[in-house]
Amino acid sequence: CSCRGTSGFAHLSCIVNYAKSEGKRLYEREGPSACMRPFKTCPNCKQYYQNDVHKALAKACVDFVEEGFEDKKNCFNHYNIYAHALMIQLAAMDGENVGEKAGGEEITTKFISLMEEVKSQLEQLEILDRGRFLIIRDAFINLEANGNANIGHFYMSMNSKEGQLKAKEHYEKARDLFKTMRPKEAEISVSEMNRIISEVESVLSGSEFHDEDEGADVNYLQRIYYECLRIYGHNSCMTIRAGVNLAKALLDETRTIEAEKLLSKLVDISLSTHGHEHRSTKEAMSVLTSARECKVVVRLDDVSGWFQALRYENEGEDCVVQGPIADPRNVDEEEQYSFESTRIIPFPGTPVVCHGLQKAAHLNGKIGDVRGLDVKEKEDGNKYFDVDIDRCVVHFEDKSLAPVKVKATNLRVVFDLPNETTP
Repeated sequence: CSCRGTSGFAHLSCIVNYAKSEGKRLYEREGPSACMRPFKTCPNCKQYYQNDVHKALAKACVDFVEEGFEDKKNCFNHYNIYAHALMIQLAAMDGENVGEKAGGEEITTKFISLMEEVKSQLEQLEILDRGRFLIIRDAFINLEANGNANIGHFYMSMNSKEGQLKAKEHYEKARDLFKTMRPKEAEISVSEMNRIISEVESVLSGSEFHDEDEGADVNYLQRIYYECLRIYGHNSCMTIRAGVNLAKALLDETRTIEAEKLLSKLVDISLSTHGHEHRSTKEAMSVLTSARECKVVVRLDDVSGWFQALRYENEGEDCVVQGPIADPRNVDEEEQYSFESTRIIPFPGTPVVCHGLQKAAHLNGKIGDVRGLDVKEKEDGNKYFDVDIDRCVVHFEDKSLAPVKVKATNLRVVFDLPNETTP
């Protein structure tokens, strides 16, 4: 969890026994939705369990339900708890692990069987109480839809064609179930399932996936992040993970400034709440480190390729870089070089500041991301970046400024973004 020091240690068996005891107590006092809380969050730090402890508690939660803890007066409460417990355990499974693959498929079979049992009970309820039937039916359609989406995620984690085909089947079932729900509630879910299905189809066909809606990933992940903020609060590892996923999508769209500012905030929160050794902190710090690698291109006769810009020297006249960067990168084989700053071409995704502009002097000092390179075809038929002819496409941090094409010689890499002036 996020406990530190001596308070961070307890016997797993003690945690499981506590969760079972507390789960029963919470069910009686607060209802079905509360009884699974002790299996997910630590009673001391109030944060989610992680890694192997999370897997162990997820299994214990299923055992807790299967061992006979059920509401004999209302079987639907039991079905609901059991289905959620199964999905919590499935979400912790790694399809590439042989042992966990078998366990995940067993959970999938249990979930599908449970949903069939629910449908049978609903048929009887419809005859007895139509109003109650409609309320419960809608809740279980949502549960079955989300369950199939989770099953799809599990099969995708197998990284095999067999798994991808099964994943596609469950994603399609989830989408079709979402479509039967109220439009406003299901619109986002149906859209997301369609996007995932298209990605799976691209993987199966061996073609590259292109989302017709530019920025769709960012928009979707932004909604998820804000929803986590609303539900869990800013210091929850669920919110931090959602924020990191959003930052990764921003980086994919070369929106580095936005990503770096978000990641810096997430790292500060995670360090304060969870500590240096927590998975959420390590992941956020890893992505932030990657985001701060200012990539540039240098074209010379004896040295050329991608480099990481490190700093300016001689009042900005020279730029110290490290590289060339291989794929995959091997830092140990890289060397440092010093080039004239006029030789440096900022690569897309690198934060820059304009300087020395004459006709657009109002842009000098303005910070933005390089989002692309406008490269003209040369007389010899080749397309390479010529610092005298070609331009970098810059999108400014100040959204009131339109994107512009700027010579690389009029740009300087920004190594340290200015601090936010507003909370």
